[in-house]
Amino acid sequence: MKVRNWSPQIFLIFAVITAAFVSNTLIFSALNTDSLRAFSETEARMFSSFLVKSIEHSLTPEEIRSEPLSGESLRFLFPEEPNSFRARFRITAPDGRVLFDSNGEEASGFPEFPDNAVLEEARSTGSAAFRSGRKGVFFLAEDCCVVRPLYNGAFFLTLTHQGRAFQAMQRRQLILLLGLDLILMGIMVVLIVNIITKYRREILRYATTDELTGLCNRKSFNAVFTDMMSAEHPPEMSLFLLDIDFFKQINDKYGHAAGDHALQLLSERIQAMVRKKGGFAGRWGGDEFIGVLPLPGEEAWKTLCELCGVIEGLEPEEGFRMTISAGVSPVVPGMPLAKLSEQADSALYESKEAGRNRASLYSGSVALSDVAEAAKSTVEKAIVHAESLVIPKKAAERLKSAAPAETRFRKRFMGYIREHLIRSTILGVRWMAPFVAGGGILIGLAFLFDAASLDLSALSMETRAQFGSITTTAALLNRIGSTTFNFMLPIFAGFMAYGISGEAAFMAGFVGGYMTIDTNSGFIGAIIAGFAAGVITGEIEQFTGRLPKFIRKAAPIVIYPVFNLLLMELVSWLAIGPVSRALGSVFTALLNLAVQTNPVTAGAFSGAMMATDMGGILNKVAYQYGVNGISSGNTDMMASVMAGGMVPPIGIFLSMALFRGKYSEHEWERGPGTLFMGLSFITEGALPYVFTDVFRVIPSCMAGAAVAGALSTLFGCRLPAPHGGIFVLPVMERPLLYLLALGTGSLVTAVLLGLWKKEVR
Repeated sequence: MKVRNWSPQIFLIFAVITAAFVSNTLIFSALNTDSLRAFSETEARMFSSFLVKSIEHSLTPEEIRSEPLSGESLRFLFPEEPNSFRARFRITAPDGRVLFDSNGEEASGFPEFPDNAVLEEARSTGSAAFRSGRKGVFFLAEDCCVVRPLYNGAFFLTLTHQGRAFQAMQRRQLILLLGLDLILMGIMVVLIVNIITKYRREILRYATTDELTGLCNRKSFNAVFTDMMSAEHPPEMSLFLLDIDFFKQINDKYGHAAGDHALQLLSERIQAMVRKKGGFAGRWGGDEFIGVLPLPGEEAWKTLCELCGVIEGLEPEEGFRMTISAGVSPVVPGMPLAKLSEQADSALYESKEAGRNRASLYSGSVALSDVAEAAKSTVEKAIVHAESLVIPKKAAERLKSAAPAETRFRKRFMGYIREHLIRSTILGVRWMAPFVAGGGILIGLAFLFDAASLDLSALSMETRAQFGSITTTAALLNRIGSTTFNFMLPIFAGFMAYGISGEAAFMAGFVGGYMTIDTNSGFIGAIIAGFAAGVITGEIEQFTGRLPKFIRKAAPIVIYPVFNLLLMELVSWLAIGPVSRALGSVFTALLNLAVQTNPVTAGAFSGAMMATDMGGILNKVAYQYGVNGISSGNTDMMASVMAGGMVPPIGIFLSMALFRGKYSEHEWERGPGTLFMGLSFITEGALPYVFTDVFRVIPSCMAGAAVAGALSTLFGCRLPAPHGGIFVLPVMERPLLYLLALGTGSLVTAVLLGLWKKEVR
């Protein structure tokens, strides 16, 4: 089937995305330039006000007039060196005479003395602002000047806030934005091409596949058979035709839905047979199927006889029983498909005449004389084999009823866990994953913007603590990302409860998940909250089912919300909260003991704690311990804590890269986002993988995190910043050794996880 060429459409889509990219860049430049102008003026006014107050507090007018001012005499004005600020200023007399210039002899960048209108505005309003230099369209190149009177107009302070420093920061942000836009544009093109390719595959599938059975349709079968026969040396093959005996009676007695089910059951067995033998099959029409087996006629006939026995042994839920009749014809090279199908149809007719539920082999003008008896014998053996598969099943049911009560209870309990807990957990993970990815990536981008815009080594300890929210763009991204990220556990617990007891349990699970944020219990608390909400709602539903009808109607609005919330608060107050506080106290004491005993052991222990519950109780205890260490000067613990928190997402991504066959397509698609969150010190990026394979993922992550924490401490790495991941490497002591520790721990996690996980079926 000819499929439309999509090249012009792909080119048009690429052009539209490129235009959007360019316009987005220009708009960002213009808006950012305006915001930087406003920010520079605000900063200039604030700093000039500070200078005026400091000068008037420290110097008298007589001292300013009589003594030549210098940088040394005005050093009290600066908390640090004068050159650390991006502004330059001068003190002038009302007649324009310069009394002090912070640039000394080189007063470049300053405008001429402000005109009288500016001086009058400064006298009347307390300050006046004007700009000098090139205005700049897409980059801020001009200087913002603020004039303030000293001693009620006896002197004037003119402060010039240089736009060149902001221009450099704007260039870095623009380059970063261009890079992100290029990546997003590439992703969009790849996604669109994938969608188009998938759409083409769907068209081909609908054109070549029978919708009901999933086998080739008649036209597709003809094409495949012709291609196979056109080979230079085609293999020895046999063609078969088969149909369901008395198919019309199944439709009449059990309905057409049962007839469709019969066709689907038969097609599944045919597909399994031809796949095992290396052939192919299709639906010829109605209840008739056709196929090719790369076998001689006798072997193909035996295979069809076995299929007859298997079909007879099926027990569909609708209660009908069915049999099939088949005809086999050896394929003669050069013979058209129409002639071969006639021969197979002739053999099929012989099977019908011989009593059905059998296969016949075409030979010459008639079927083999002994086909009926041989087929009957083979079919009987197949039926015995099929019944032997049914008998143990019935025997198992009898044994089950006679099993001890403890065994029956254990089996029922495990069945409940598999059916409710695991299924609902997977449902919660599916709805939670976008919140983890979206929020985590936005927080990581906030760190990236601050790292690209600021010199971390020049920042104070208090400013570093705000890393990720220092610049305007980073603060915006961090706020959106944190808001999204905080919905992670409530969404998970809500949908987990929904998976257990339906819509009525969602609200209780959501609120219970939100309560875990205050208790710092992480995903363990969310699992408990979701499971408790589902079970509580199920019990309340059973109770209200016995109440009068008018009360049952009000239950979803009144009874479920009130009782669920009260019981969830009780669970949080009596179980989750006390356990969280107790574990926090115990592990804080253990960390103190480890630090006093052996620093390397403390590094390994704190790293393992970060990977134990991925943002939960132990993770928060270890992180807070590292932050407190910064305040007391013990910055090596913060380095080991951050390494332990970065290992799980990075290690999982490396494991996916090394052991591709042990992860599903959905897990692989989340891989790049998981890696980015790991590099940004967002341990929760590993949670979607933890929930689906907790007993393999957590031990692997703990081992790798412990190795990374121990090596970080052993190498003497120290970190004076509380977060930021790889973006705070500029302030890290021995950053290369730290990367070695992080890579080693991640590799340990990747290898262990890859060896423990099972292949994806």
